[in-house]
Amino acid sequence: MQKILNVRTCNRWKGGFNEEIICSRVKTWTRELQINIVNSWERDGINANGDLVVVERYLKEVLKPWAERANEQLAEYTQWKCAREGTSILTLPPLTSIDPNVPELYRDVLNHLRCADKCGQWPTTSLKRQLVISTTNATESLSIAHKVAKENKALRSSAYASNEGDGGASGSFSVGAMPGAGCEEPRGNMLFPDLMRAAFKLEKLLCPEREGSSTIAINRNAQFRPHTDSGAGAGQSTSLIVGLGTYDGGDLVVEGEKIDIRYKGVQFDGWTQRHWTMPFRGERYSLVWFTPKGCEGVRGLDL
Repeated sequence: MQKILNVRTCNRWKGGFNEEIICSRVKTWTRELQINIVNSWERDGINANGDLVVVERYLKEVLKPWAERANEQLAEYTQWKCAREGTSILTLPPLTSIDPNVPELYRDVLNHLRCADKCGQWPTTSLKRQLVISTTNATESLSIAHKVAKENKALRSSAYASNEGDGGASGSFSVGAMPGAGCEEPRGNMLFPDLMRAAFKLEKLLCPEREGSSTIAINRNAQFRPHTDSGAGAGQSTSLIVGLGTYDGGDLVVEGEKIDIRYKGVQFDGWTQRHWTMPFRGERYSLVWFTPKGCEGVRGLDL
């Protein structure tokens, strides 16, 4: 643009914030601002050690809690990474310590999920979703994995081939409506209509005030890598997720915040907030309700 965008003296271009009077005024204002900041600090006084009270308060109330949380997040990431690479054993309690009782609200859906698993018809996970379900090489970057998939060099694995989370084969498929001509129904609708019906009813029971979603991602023993969902939400700013089954670990992490979702419905913005799954042991299912762009006005419950 051949303009000076930040206030400074420049002989190369004449346009923009380059005039002497502007530079002088900004310099004066900056100095006044600095003096006002120092004065506000000094108003709080000095402690017994001769340090500014405001600095002491910042260290105690802001910096220390931030550092503690950062260390927790680093430990969680290290645990996740080691589990992904198979270099350590999960420090999780034995499954015998997990309460196997299923809350009545979730019994119907969990029974249908288990039947779908045992019947041998669990659909193969799409290549795009495989990229974020850890079925690719643990040391392989997402960009490389995506390039391979785009060049059609990656073969779809069997729906019962990939082991994740010490709970058996992993996999993911969708029910409801998918973007495209006429919001086509995925194959899962025809394979598991009872599961689909029960899952969409569960959404209304969990969040009666929530606008009905068009689509559900149904996941089995899937440990997701850090990612944001592709596309954009239509009509909804949030996704709704819940975990089911007898498992330990497997918390959802959203932008560094670890959240227990086992038999607890949680809403978050999957399109803008980076999220992933902590390592887990046992049988873990999860349902994610959402409405992708292109499915506006479509309710899965109506289907």
